[in-house]
Amino acid sequence: MRTFLLASAAAAFLAIPAPSPALAQGSPAMQRIEPSHLLANRLIDRDVYTTDRVEVGEVEDLVIDPSTGRIVTVVIEVERDLGLNTKYVAVPLDRLSIAAGERRVTLNMTKAELSGLPAIDYHD
Repeated sequence: MRTFLLASAAAAFLAIPAPSPALAQGSPAMQRIEPSHLLANRLIDRDVYTTDRVEVGEVEDLVIDPSTGRIVTVVIEVERDLGLNTKYVAVPLDRLSIAAGERRVTLNMTKAELSGLPAIDYHD
């Protein structure tokens, strides 16, 4: 099964609210985004911190399974050697904690665990 790196598609999938009741005639046909949903453009480029409170990089992209429309992994750009060397890793979405109103994402692993993840071949 192929997965596609489509951050813009993720925004579309995340922005689709659950079906709403039928609108009365004459009512404007406007849908709203559920407050509990997260837009992809608010996740991409957020700083990523580990559980030991070390900033390790930022969210680079989202990997979507086109057969389900669900995000399967998140691509994280891990900065190494004072930002001169970059490694990309893929982690499951459920390993991230996102606090409302903050520009940071917490990755539920330590810096040592993150360092042990294999790099992925990522080209945006």
